[in-house]
Amino acid sequence: MGQITRAHYRVIATSLLSTDIDEADRVAEALREEGWPRANRSLVIREALARLSEDLHDKTAEEIFRYFIDRRGRRIARGSKASAAPQ
Repeated sequence: MGQITRAHYRVIATSLLSTDIDEADRVAEALREEGWPRANRSLVIREALARLSEDLHDKTAEEIFRYFIDRRGRRIARGSKASAAPQ
């Protein structure tokens, strides 16, 4: 029989906004409520990174750069519209 190998994980430090952490926790809690008992923030972040990897697969450096510029620009535009809304 073949040898069983485990995934190799490394602990890293990263900076996240409180809203990003809250969102990861919200998703993990939803997964736990639906029956995934070991769902946690790390799982959510790893899945998000897997999705990013799928989105950027076979892209050139320029296309990757454009992807981030386009997404950041849309977020900035949404934020400025919300702050400019009459109160």
